[in-house]
Amino acid sequence: MQLNAVLWLSVLLTGCGIGLGLFPNATSYSTKPYLQYWEKEGITSSARQSDSRECGSTLLPSAPHQDGISMVRKGMKHDEASYDRAMAAWQRCMINKGYQYTGVCKSDDAKSWPACGAP
Repeated sequence: MQLNAVLWLSVLLTGCGIGLGLFPNATSYSTKPYLQYWEKEGITSSARQSDSRECGSTLLPSAPHQDGISMVRKGMKHDEASYDRAMAAWQRCMINKGYQYTGVCKSDDAKSWPACGAP
């Protein structure tokens, strides 16, 4: 009896309960790196990364928890408006190279990005 209680307690405390369906309303987040949401037929991961760098990004195809996009711009301010302009420019560049964004575009914020159809 005690062994059974210890087992269940350890499962719940380690978060495995989510995978067992014990917490049906728990949100699971994708660990897919942002760059992998940009797809182009016949392109390799290394070519995608190369194209991303040409567009001004240091995004890595294998970094799932990367904080957004790190733009390489000399003299670029590090504020939200500058980041937004750089991100929009990067997205337009990727679109011009023939990539399509396959991520989620449901939020109002996402709908304002070129990747989700905004100009």
